[in-house]
Amino acid sequence: MNRVNKGEYGYLKAYRRGKLVGFIIFAAMIEFIVITMLLAFGSTSRVGIVFAILLTLPMAKFFIAFILCVRFKQLDENDYKKISDSISNQYGFLMYDLAISQYEGFKFYQAMCIKNGKICALALDKNFSTEKKTYEKWIQSCLKDSKYKYTIYVYDNMDDYIKKANSISEPNDKTRSIDKHVAQNIKETCI
Repeated sequence: MNRVNKGEYGYLKAYRRGKLVGFIIFAAMIEFIVITMLLAFGSTSRVGIVFAILLTLPMAKFFIAFILCVRFKQLDENDYKKISDSISNQYGFLMYDLAISQYEGFKFYQAMCIKNGKICALALDKNFSTEKKTYEKWIQSCLKDSKYKYTIYVYDNMDDYIKKANSISEPNDKTRSIDKHVAQNIKETCI
């Protein structure tokens, strides 16, 4: 099975699957310990139960990570193909399934194009009309430690997103390396 990295299409699905599998494994280990204690000693009042108790914290960590991202919806296959076929991405950075995390929670972006000092993002959120500035602010906060200023565009319509991403001019070599650095900063703030 191929590993899906942050920013690649399908990352969210792989991330959720990994967290769910981790949760199930830890839950099974805890259940095994408890049942073994009950069968072997007739109660759970032995020192072995401490292992089950210690496993609850990592189990909860996997479960919480799964719950936090289960509400995000990634692009379906047809929309992904439409974007990847439509956006000329020869020198830009096109990323998918980005859930930017901050103290206030998460904002999910189905797609993001970083090219020539501009960031164009797609956020298919039903509350987008009231949240647009927040979506822009969260991307800007990823760049707060960067000395580079980027113009940010966030759309909730795929056609507008594609049109804007294609209208961004191709970068030169220096701008391309800066774009790569900015893309890496954004990935680091994502789950």
